[in-house]
Amino acid sequence: MERRFQHVFLMGPMGAGKSTVAQYLRREMEYVRYSLATPVEAVLDIAAPWLRDASKAVRRPYLQKVGRFLREFKPNPLFLAAEEVLKHTTSPMVIDDGRTVEEAVWADQHGFLVVILTASEFVRRRRILERDGELPDGRTHEDETEQQWKYARGLVIDTSDLTEDEMCEMVRAAIESRRMERCKREERRTNGEA
Repeated sequence: MERRFQHVFLMGPMGAGKSTVAQYLRREMEYVRYSLATPVEAVLDIAAPWLRDASKAVRRPYLQKVGRFLREFKPNPLFLAAEEVLKHTTSPMVIDDGRTVEEAVWADQHGFLVVILTASEFVRRRRILERDGELPDGRTHEDETEQQWKYARGLVIDTSDLTEDEMCEMVRAAIESRRMERCKREERRTNGEA
């Protein structure tokens, strides 16, 4: 029996609107928000506790290094932790920090709607400054995991000219569209149609 709700996996560059959409889904649609970076942050907090209260811009390069290290393990501990949460959730889940093609494939295989949010560099820089009060070190953008979203497959939404409400409504409409597709497939299966 299929779920009545749709998990959502958000990918894209920093400042494209992933956190904004995830907060909206949590607040307005009762989604459980989960971060693939949860295990990454736990390892960093153990390895470098002095960074615990540092700004996002300072922490990000260290998080990227730990993330690359953990992604080398097979099976991937980021997926194992997410799967454990999936097993126990009775609500739809939104993951708002998809980074790699492998993560997008995993999400698709686990029934997530993969949404890739993009925005112009100017808009992203402005949003990051408004959110964090500073821009990350230039090397942060050079990290391989910060670029892989470009190669992932999913629904692409350019948020450059959208308000926060508009980007959230576009994702909500995509969720509803996916739900309707699933209902139609289930109805065809029930009626014995191919």
